[in-house]
Amino acid sequence: MVSAGLCGFALYGGKERAREVVVPFAVGLGYLSGHLMITGWASFPPTDTTNWLPYFALAAAVLGAFFPEGRASARSAQEESRASETRTWAHRLLFVLVSAGALRLLLKSKFQFSWSLGQGWIWVACLGGAILLLAIILEALVRRSAIAGEVPAFLVITCAGTFGALMLSGSMLLGQFAAVLGAAVFGSLVFSVRKVSQDRGIVPVFSLLMGTLLVSAYFFAELPAVSAGLLIFAPAAALVPINISSKLQAFGLRTALVSAPVLVALVLAFRSSPPLSY
Repeated sequence: MVSAGLCGFALYGGKERAREVVVPFAVGLGYLSGHLMITGWASFPPTDTTNWLPYFALAAAVLGAFFPEGRASARSAQEESRASETRTWAHRLLFVLVSAGALRLLLKSKFQFSWSLGQGWIWVACLGGAILLLAIILEALVRRSAIAGEVPAFLVITCAGTFGALMLSGSMLLGQFAAVLGAAVFGSLVFSVRKVSQDRGIVPVFSLLMGTLLVSAYFFAELPAVSAGLLIFAPAAALVPINISSKLQAFGLRTALVSAPVLVALVLAFRSSPPLSY
C-alpha cells in the first residue's frame, strides 16, 4: 500500500524526474513499513543484525534516486557516451561500498566469533561482488524490457520463491521479509497502468535487500548455497534471447525461464529443510 500509494501519486501528479526519484523511495519505504510492521520498532543500533535491513533499504533508495540516466544535451554523442559511462561506474563503485558496509553489519557475529579479519573481508568481497553482479544483470534486463512492468513482475516471482525457500529453511521471519520486499516491488506496478517504465531505480534497492536476505538465510538459517545462488540470479534467465514478434508471448516465455530456477531452488530447499519433528 505504501509503495503503490507513492508510485500512484508520482504517476498522476509528478513529472518525469519526480517519478524517477519516487520509485526507489516507494520500494524502500514500502519495505521499511512492512519490516517494522513485523518486528516493531527496534533500538539503534539494532541488536539483531537483520533489523539493519530497513536502513539498507533507505540507503539503496538514495542510490536509486540518483541512478545515472542518459540525457540529451548539447554535447556530442561520443562525449555524452563517455559521461554516461563515467556516471555508471561511479554509481557502481558507490553501490559496492554501500553493499560492503551492509554485509559487514549483517555478518557482525561472524566477524566476532567465527572468522579472522582477513577471512571475513574475503567473504564480504565475494558476496558484495555477487550483489553487484545481480545489479548489473537487472540493469541489462531493464534496458531490454519491452513491456512496462515486465521487470517488477520477474522480481515479484523471485521474491515469492525466496519467501517459500526461506520458510522451508527454518526462518519464518526471513521469509516474511522476502514477502514484504515482493509486496513493495509489486506496488511499483502501478506505473504499468499508464504503460510507464520506471524500473531502473528499483535495481539497487532490490539487489541489496535480496542479497542480504539470502546471505542471512545461508549463514543464520538452513538455506542451501545452491538455492541461494539460483534465487539471486534467477532474473538472469530473462536475458536469454527470444525471437518472437509478439511481446506478450515473449513475456510469457521469459516468465517461465525466470520461474524455472526459482522452482528448482524451492525443491532443493525442501529437500534440505529441517525435519518436522524440530
